[in-house]
Amino acid sequence: MKFPCHKMLLLLALASSERVLACASCGSGGDDPLILYPWERWKIYTGFSHTNDFIPIDINGSPGGEFGPETKDTTLVSVGHSFSNRSFATISAPYILNKRGSSEERGWGDPMLTVRYTILQQDITDDYIPQVQVLGAVRSGRATSVYDYKNPAQLDVMGSGAAEGRAGIDVWHGMFDWKAGFAQTVTAPLESRKTDFGDVKNGTSFRSTMTIGYGWGDRGKILTGVNREQTTKKLIDSRFQANSEKLNHSVFVTADAKVDRQSLLRLTVARAAAFGLNQNTSQNQSVTFAVMRSF
Repeated sequence: MKFPCHKMLLLLALASSERVLACASCGSGGDDPLILYPWERWKIYTGFSHTNDFIPIDINGSPGGEFGPETKDTTLVSVGHSFSNRSFATISAPYILNKRGSSEERGWGDPMLTVRYTILQQDITDDYIPQVQVLGAVRSGRATSVYDYKNPAQLDVMGSGAAEGRAGIDVWHGMFDWKAGFAQTVTAPLESRKTDFGDVKNGTSFRSTMTIGYGWGDRGKILTGVNREQTTKKLIDSRFQANSEKLNHSVFVTADAKVDRQSLLRLTVARAAAFGLNQNTSQNQSVTFAVMRSF
């Protein structure tokens, strides 16, 4: 039986459209701002974020503390490269400006290398099949941290203080106008730090993200989501430090607008410690404008 030529051309056209694979990994919130579609070879992301209204939260969930910035401006540059229609890698580096009153400090944060592999792809033959990706990442711990700051208000703190490894899974369904995603990641320190207080090892963080949104074909989409991130207690000389665990519940809204086939604009509004119990963290709000272009 011969397959009609016009049907073959139609399938080829559909296979090259963005609806086939819909949105690549939108379930991950802001963890990985640069995501490559299978047909994209190279992609560049440049994002500008302004964060303000910092309110430190103590172990009891109450406001307290006077350290840290009043505002934070972050420029994030990320470059991605695909190896196949199922795998790609990105490297990201943030440049941070912290301000408090008339004082300010600026510098590079910790760069991060991320690799993703799609174990289940969305398919035009079955709209109900989700996209499932696994991911792994390594973040450098060389930026100034709470273990080696020199500014009295800790404005020069730009990183975690230790190299970190991350692993996770990202599930996304974007074949219909209404879309939804879920991601779960685990971030653990790969090393400890020698300090005046002893050998310190950061806790392990567990981050859950849920998103829901609506899309207008290939013109754009809007997503809203929630994050829950919990970090276990620090270890000092192999002993857990009391009251050092962290908990943060955040919300975000992201809107994407497509400029052309290669370019995308994104606006994200987020609020950290927005609801529920929060511990040893900071409440703040941020606005991020980003431009992405593929090659």
